[in-house]
Amino acid sequence: MTVSKIIVYILISFALLPGPACTKKDAGWQPTDSLGKINKWVYDSMQLYYYWSADMPAHPDYSLPTEQFFKQLLSPKDRFSWISNRTNIGSTKTSAEMYGFHYTFTAHPFDSQKLIGVITHVIPGSAANNRGLKRGMLFTAVNDKAITPGNKQTTKAALQASSAILQLAAFNTDRSALVDAARVGVQSSIVPQKSVYATSLFEAGGKKTGYLAYYLCAEKDDGVMLQSIQKLQQKGVSEMILDLRYNPGGSVASATKLAAMLAGNFNASAKFITYRGNRHGGTVVQTFQQAIAFSGNASGKNMSDLQASNLHLSRLFILTSAETASAAELLVHNLAPYTDVVRIGETTLGKDEASFPVEDLRNPRQVAWVLMPTVYKIADANGKGDYSNGLVPHYPVTETGKLPLPPVGRPGDLPVDKALELIYGTTSVNVVAL
Repeated sequence: MTVSKIIVYILISFALLPGPACTKKDAGWQPTDSLGKINKWVYDSMQLYYYWSADMPAHPDYSLPTEQFFKQLLSPKDRFSWISNRTNIGSTKTSAEMYGFHYTFTAHPFDSQKLIGVITHVIPGSAANNRGLKRGMLFTAVNDKAITPGNKQTTKAALQASSAILQLAAFNTDRSALVDAARVGVQSSIVPQKSVYATSLFEAGGKKTGYLAYYLCAEKDDGVMLQSIQKLQQKGVSEMILDLRYNPGGSVASATKLAAMLAGNFNASAKFITYRGNRHGGTVVQTFQQAIAFSGNASGKNMSDLQASNLHLSRLFILTSAETASAAELLVHNLAPYTDVVRIGETTLGKDEASFPVEDLRNPRQVAWVLMPTVYKIADANGKGDYSNGLVPHYPVTETGKLPLPPVGRPGDLPVDKALELIYGTTSVNVVAL
């Protein structure tokens, strides 16, 4: 099977593909030891699927442990490919995936030598939520180590471990100092998935603006997402703010459904995504309808339903952060040919690529390892892509520029304030939760 025949519909998907056959070039040498056989399978798989396969070393060291062997094949441009032995080696997870909370670092308000952590979002039902963590809480230390510019990266790593202890802090009464509060421990656990966190209506001077906080492209919630857009349509919104600040990606099909309802001129047969692979993968172009066809949720798969729910926007305000990634970035980037997209907030992660697991499907299986290589780079309908450095906002706004943080999606939330100012010239608007 060639990669060009594979349609990638989830950037972090679980599609299983057959193992690659050896090329004629490699057929002259075959390893005889078990490690060599495993690493040869890894090499052949990467030659077939890996986007940067042309840059792989011609003569790698097959005697290396498999994880190290894999890493020596990777391009310096590659930030996201990984390998798993299905037990203790795999991808690095974020604090949101481990514990259920998002955070960012900002300057300590009273000590120029230190940083503080600000909890920006907590996922309901997660370990963090169950431990009482909330948006806007501050922490000054992790595992009893104060946060500084010098240990910022090691602190991030500590928040990706199986457990961590946060030293919470709060402003004193006159806001002249930060004082220690509780020490809260969090443990890694299964984090519930939720996509839609808020659907609201802003109104002033007769103009209505919709707001949707969409923090995961999860197919199971497509019906909720569709209903949210329909509610806003029924209210007669003429402007829209889409909040993707804490959206790490997920289903491209779900992202495309939402795009179809937000595009200024939606045509199901119009091109939406361009996938560019290596010499085996070639270029694959998908229309809105083709991308949506791979969805496992019937909600929003009918093109007439999406057309009927389209908001007919002339412009769209999208809030982003450094945690906006993958399918969420695709949504931001690939809507640009169809409506005027105004980006507000911070530069996105820059994951302009698609990957899928490659594993040995021989029976019996001879290699237990699973590869997750970058297979495609993403572009829009016009073939424009290359946003590996992130999507830079048109209006840079640092969410933590004003502490404590207000409720997300309300006036006072700085990125939302910027959008409201651009729409109304003021942040004094009526707000209705839908």
